Amino acid sequence: MKLIIESRTGAPCTEQLFEQTRNSAVMDLMDPRWTTPESFSRWALAIDPAADAEQCYPLPGPVVRSEQVSETSLSRASFVLAAETMVRADPHAVTAWLDHYAGTAERASDLGRAWLRAGQSLCVSDTASARALILSAALDSDTATDTRHALHGLAQFEPWHVAHTSTREGVSGHWPGPATALCAGTALYARHVLCAGHLGDVRILDATNGRPAGRLTSLHNRPVAAIFCLPDGTVVAADDFGGVSLVGEAPRRSGLQALLEPDADPCTRLRRAVLAFPQRIAGATLTTASSLPDGAVFGDSSGRVHVLLLKENAVDVTSTMLHDGPVTAVTGMSLEGTGPTVVYSGGVDGRIRVWSPDMAPMPEPLLREPSPVVDLSASSGEGGSALAVAWGDGLVQLLDLDSGTDLSFRPGPPVRAVCCLRTDAGELRTMIGMDDCITTLVPRPADTHNGRQQQLTYST
Repeated sequence: MKLIIESRTGAPCTEQLFEQTRNSAVMDLMDPRWTTPESFSRWALAIDPAADAEQCYPLPGPVVRSEQVSETSLSRASFVLAAETMVRADPHAVTAWLDHYAGTAERASDLGRAWLRAGQSLCVSDTASARALILSAALDSDTATDTRHALHGLAQFEPWHVAHTSTREGVSGHWPGPATALCAGTALYARHVLCAGHLGDVRILDATNGRPAGRLTSLHNRPVAAIFCLPDGTVVAADDFGGVSLVGEAPRRSGLQALLEPDADPCTRLRRAVLAFPQRIAGATLTTASSLPDGAVFGDSSGRVHVLLLKENAVDVTSTMLHDGPVTAVTGMSLEGTGPTVVYSGGVDGRIRVWSPDMAPMPEPLLREPSPVVDLSASSGEGGSALAVAWGDGLVQLLDLDSGTDLSFRPGPPVRAVCCLRTDAGELRTMIGMDDCITTLVPRPADTHNGRQQQLTYST
């Protein structure tokens, strides 16, 4: 085996390599024997006659970028920073123009920031309508109305439309902060989404417009791995260290029975069982968690999934091994609202498993990909059942578990969390959380776009 390493002269890592490596051959790429100015100039002029070879030597990057920009004929004089112009042009050329020709004001504009934020996804999209959708999802909803309307019109035949987007640079001050975990609220927090940040703070977001509606405090300011809301509205966070803690105040019961029998409430027993559960795990650490309609579900570092369900006067715990390696995401729902509980789990093994505590796990995974699963979110109601999946390569999928429809979207930045929920009107929404952007997408009816959906069959 031969290993080729490129490193800078004088850097500490280079010195360490010299000390740790024997019988190595060192090639100084700055040595004129390998790159003489004359040879470099001939190459540069062949690539781009307008390149300043003397100024670029010995770095080929500026020459190549200059050639890419000149090929597309995008110059400061000929290119207009406008939504329709950008999505119809070659995306690589637009990115090169922003990097090479555009001024600070253009790069710092709403469109410039949105393009650079979603650039990776824009460059792999093959149609102007797909790029319009991606750019619209990266554009703050408080930006110019004309720009957003233009993008929505260009993306009208895509299988999604953007409900709202909040970004770090938004001028309205509605940015809720980075999202490392998302979940739909219950009870007191119904019609809201709970959003956890990397510092352990939890914000309450309006599910309609994504704007902050409040904030919850915790005694443990630890990085949040998962946030979930129990049926009574208790908000619980699972942190990166395997701990579980209460966020905000626990809901209080009222009435004479609550005074005489404070421990008789089933939700109180469930809350206590959830908070004490990490101490019951031997030889593993909790890695993720989610709520269930009648309990909670945890995943651990060994690949096991644990379900806690309220049954009569006790909390039953059922566990099974489902993954090779740590579990990274769990979610669940009740079929048809009142049916049996179904649990979905994802892991670093790139598999999504389906399991009901009353039955054996399905032998084959629901989905299998080379990337790890980042997050899962399930929704069930009158409009049907759906599952949102975030993958480690930045892809987001929405699976309609009744019709088999599979929609996908790649926003560009790494996806940290997803939340699938239905509004009071029955509209299915998928909120996508990232480091400096939170966007919510709504699937269009199948007959209003160009049929880029896939039809798959999912058996639960």
